[in-house]
Amino acid sequence: MDLSEINIGAKIRSYRKRKNVSLAQLSKVTGIAASNLSSIELNKTSPTLNTLAKIADAFGVRIGEFLNGILYKKVVICEQNHRTLLQRQKTTILEYLLTADAVLNRLEARTLIFPPNSGPTSFSPENTDRFAFILKGEISLMTEEGDIQLTEGQGVYLAPDSVVSLENRGHTTARVLVTNTRI
Repeated sequence: MDLSEINIGAKIRSYRKRKNVSLAQLSKVTGIAASNLSSIELNKTSPTLNTLAKIADAFGVRIGEFLNGILYKKVVICEQNHRTLLQRQKTTILEYLLTADAVLNRLEARTLIFPPNSGPTSFSPENTDRFAFILKGEISLMTEEGDIQLTEGQGVYLAPDSVVSLENRGHTTARVLVTNTRI
């Protein structure tokens, strides 16, 4: 994240204005000088965590109220040229992280490209909810319950405690979209 995008002062000022509280009133409740509060709101200075906690407490909210939308963006465009090629040891399978631009968000998305007759590869990360969707080709999903053949357009949800691997047993390239919650 570019530090120039962080505008916590504007969030505080907006919140204060919506609550119809003056700088003097906020100063009295927090014990922070009105001039310091003004500097924070104008982004001339950054609040310490302690200062932010005092402001949040004065409004009866959690600190996250001021950080939501700054650290955890509601909409993050993940550009094609920002995808990250992840290293896979001893395999011909390509894995790209698609959500590299959404670093602090809770969802991760990857594509796996399986050349013909490639795999098996583990389906990581384990211990988190996962979903795989077959974009192209066919994939064999090996689980402790047996093998499942998935074809283009099919998806599979996997519980956090499921241990699986993927394999392309076909003669054409297969592409899989994988999403999971971050650990």
